Amino acid sequence: MPLPRLAALAAGAVLALTACTTPDGAAKTQIIKPAEAKLGDTVLAFYLSPDSEAGTSTAESRPAYLVLVQADGSKKLIETSGMREPHIAWSGRGLFFSDDTRDYILGKDGLVSFENKKSSLQQSAFALPDDQGFLAVYNEGFSDSGYTNQVAVTTGAGSQLYQVEGNYYMNALCGGVLNGIATQAGTHLPASAGVPGMRSKVDTAAEPELLSQLYPATEGREKVLAWRAAFDAGDHNRHVPCHNGVVTFLSDYADADGKPHMTVVSWDTRTGEYTERPLVDAQRRPISEELSDPETFSQKSYDARAVRDGHLEWLAGDGRIMSTGIASGVTVPRFDTGLASGVNSSSQAAFTEQSIHLIQETFDGTTPIRIKRFDRASGDLVTEIAVSGLTEQLGLEFNLRSIAVPPGA
Repeated sequence: MPLPRLAALAAGAVLALTACTTPDGAAKTQIIKPAEAKLGDTVLAFYLSPDSEAGTSTAESRPAYLVLVQADGSKKLIETSGMREPHIAWSGRGLFFSDDTRDYILGKDGLVSFENKKSSLQQSAFALPDDQGFLAVYNEGFSDSGYTNQVAVTTGAGSQLYQVEGNYYMNALCGGVLNGIATQAGTHLPASAGVPGMRSKVDTAAEPELLSQLYPATEGREKVLAWRAAFDAGDHNRHVPCHNGVVTFLSDYADADGKPHMTVVSWDTRTGEYTERPLVDAQRRPISEELSDPETFSQKSYDARAVRDGHLEWLAGDGRIMSTGIASGVTVPRFDTGLASGVNSSSQAAFTEQSIHLIQETFDGTTPIRIKRFDRASGDLVTEIAVSGLTEQLGLEFNLRSIAVPPGA
């Protein structure tokens, strides 16, 4: 679909990746030259980027690293010009990743890149169906008119970038349509005043959630679909499931009266209508009583492939895989992975049809990154990998931001 506001960016084979410069000699053999980069037998990839809390200017001037992990725990690093919060996606076309100046597709035959200057704060990355390319959303920030995000479309021919109004923290790919859920609506906010219930009675600054279609663009712009009376929403997962046009996600928020809720939401992108069910345990008690307190709930992890057989599966902060009935809200623990999140560690999950892949970083400077793969149906541990040496080589200021696994892994 033609996009009037779309700025077509020149596709090029010139790579902006830094070739083989390392913080110390120990890592020289592991940071590969761009011309030598191939997917090979990579079983999992993750992106390391500087800690943005250490200072924006410092973080923006530091490089970042895509890490390619092999089955034996060995690794190869590709250095980029840097991203403060990167996300990656993997399809049959290859592994997609970005920095603030270019987009990259790493395939079996090598690496290609395309110029695409953009924000270094990335919201999400998705592989389009049928290996058609990749979509990504970036947070450009406040503008003179409101709040701006950027949408990038990357194919084998190049990258295209255009702006959308609103801050879309949470995104879902419904077939070939990208939908975003914003907690800051920008210039769209005044329109919500005409929708009953879309103003908080306890916090006049709080905004309702906005659902919009971001791609394909409509006459060069995002298309506003619906509003939801959810205010002061907790931490969002950036990639959430969508099936038959219905976006499903876990929600921790306050209603218009300031009452807190923990729910599973189903939001129909075709009608704008949504349903939600309170999260309860098997005895129908709120999960906050025994199963997951609000702090632990905020550390949850799941992705766009987390729905299976009418249930949303997710990694809880205490390391257990939970299963929530979408139609009932009933939540039960499935099994313990041993990979918890907290003050000293952080874990992420990637779901496929057959497996649940988990990765944990520990903030002590010595513990290797731990990777586990579980059979999704049985919960049995299939493989476990330790990736060591990254903190010693790069320093504590690099954080693990995003993971991806091969299609069908």
